[in-house]
Amino acid sequence: MIIIAILLATGTSENDTYENFKELSEHEHQDEDYRIRSGKGNPDVMLIAIHGGGIEPGTTELAEQSALAGEYSFYSFQGIKLTNNTELHITSTNFDESEALALVSDSLYTVSFHGYEDEVEKHTYVGGLDKRLSQSIEKELKNAGFLVSDAPKEFDGKDKDNIVNKNKQEKGVQLEISTAQRKAFFEDNDFLSENRENQTEEFDNYIEAIQKGLEGV
Repeated sequence: MIIIAILLATGTSENDTYENFKELSEHEHQDEDYRIRSGKGNPDVMLIAIHGGGIEPGTTELAEQSALAGEYSFYSFQGIKLTNNTELHITSTNFDESEALALVSDSLYTVSFHGYEDEVEKHTYVGGLDKRLSQSIEKELKNAGFLVSDAPKEFDGKDKDNIVNKNKQEKGVQLEISTAQRKAFFEDNDFLSENRENQTEEFDNYIEAIQKGLEGV
């Protein structure tokens, strides 16, 4: 089972508003402030975006479209506030929403997409404990013309408590995608909510590369 978690590293536990999901759910309202979406496909492949919606724009779309393309399963935690969605960011080592944990724990492979702040360079960092899968995905992204490199320590996704590593193999892949790259996935470089349905050819090429990377293991 492969799980792909799409995460954007625009925050850390030090500046998170909430320590865990229980604390968040005591102050925020489901379907008003946040939404949880999931879809069932091949349970061996699970794509998740735990910082989706307005928290780290573009990650939900990558998770869901990758799942549809490969007939995989997906999970997305989405910020849907009008403003201040980053308040809903829970760092991946503390993200403990029950449905997400259940889906990940039932998987063999996990890929976690994150995002980081860089408005200039279109780039993806690849990290995680699943070296074989991360190398396969990195290779295919490079073959498709995307700028990719190994993740630095702050983005490397190698902490055992990271949700991406809580699958059956206890290892996953984490992708950190720059702001510039995520904006390029949508028409007019606009990744605001009302425009995220208008995806570019670059978005499609990225999804195709991810699929090839998954098929390569």
